[in-house]
Amino acid sequence: MKLKYTPLTALTCAVLLGSAAMSQAAVVIGDIISINLASPEGVKTIVTPSGAAVIGGLGDTWNQIVAPSDWETSAAGTYSGLTTTTGAASGVSLVFGTGVTAHGIDNTQGPDVFKSAFGLRPAVSSATVTFSGLGAGTIVDLYLYSGGYVTNEGATFDFGTGSFTATNTVSVETTYTLNDNYVKIAGLVADGSGNITGTWTAASSGNYSTFNGAQIAVIPEPSAALLGGLGFLALLRRRR
Repeated sequence: MKLKYTPLTALTCAVLLGSAAMSQAAVVIGDIISINLASPEGVKTIVTPSGAAVIGGLGDTWNQIVAPSDWETSAAGTYSGLTTTTGAASGVSLVFGTGVTAHGIDNTQGPDVFKSAFGLRPAVSSATVTFSGLGAGTIVDLYLYSGGYVTNEGATFDFGTGSFTATNTVSVETTYTLNDNYVKIAGLVADGSGNITGTWTAASSGNYSTFNGAQIAVIPEPSAALLGGLGFLALLRRRR
């Protein structure tokens, strides 16, 4: 059968081709990967979050990453096998550079994601953080949590061309507050190797810095979203 060429046909094909290309990535649009960072410090109980934080929904699965040793020992390395919030394999890993250490948090803190953390010592200036295995060109929004145990244990994250700081001005967190205990970094694009790499530094010089967890939301490319919207409008117009 010969396919008649129309602008709508071309638009539909473009959308389908774009969808096929995205389906070959390690993750797909709409996926969320939620990560909790924890330390086996002392006798404190490690709490695994469930459900939503800033994003997500009831019953979401969280990845629990536990530092290999106790307080202030190195937690640098690659943490792989991460799943999406539905429990599906994602192929994504979280990689911490030299300087990242185990850092326990008081379990009486508010939302579960703030009850544990990795850390930077006051003497450590910065460390790299890499999300790998995303698939080349994958676009994500990052939500990075830094709640601390006392005030001024926040973190600054440099990703892409921006610098984003969670100031951590409250010692006991009761709710998620943008730029106080978490930051949102929108529209980051994975490089040709499927990596997104940034730098983590202390928000306040001379203090500890905590990194409690992260959420990765895979989002559509702006042009693809626009194309899909135009296709939908074209279908509606045709039906009329």
